[in-house]
Amino acid sequence: GQAKAGPSVTLFPPSSEELQTNKATLVCLVNDFYPGSVTVAWKADGTPVTQGVETTKPSKQSNNKYMASSYLSMTPGQWNSGKAYSCHVTHEGSTVEKSVSPADCS
Repeated sequence: GQAKAGPSVTLFPPSSEELQTNKATLVCLVNDFYPGSVTVAWKADGTPVTQGVETTKPSKQSNNKYMASSYLSMTPGQWNSGKAYSCHVTHEGSTVEKSVSPADCS
């Protein structure tokens, strides 16, 4: 069998181009995990967010590990409210957390 592999997590803030179209989407990329089961949760300043969340099913990469992505859609007003948004990825009982806030990318 394959060795367990913890996911590498990358969180991208909304692009300035997207904000100009009056949309804001946070993208949480989860790569290189095995086995292929993962849970993604979103929080805003520590409060769970469930609305506007879409998470893909894990798919197998060319190296036989898995990848998934999760999207959090909101309005630019919500994004610019100054809250720190975080993506929490749980895999095999351990959780990786990445966070981003509007102040990071002004």
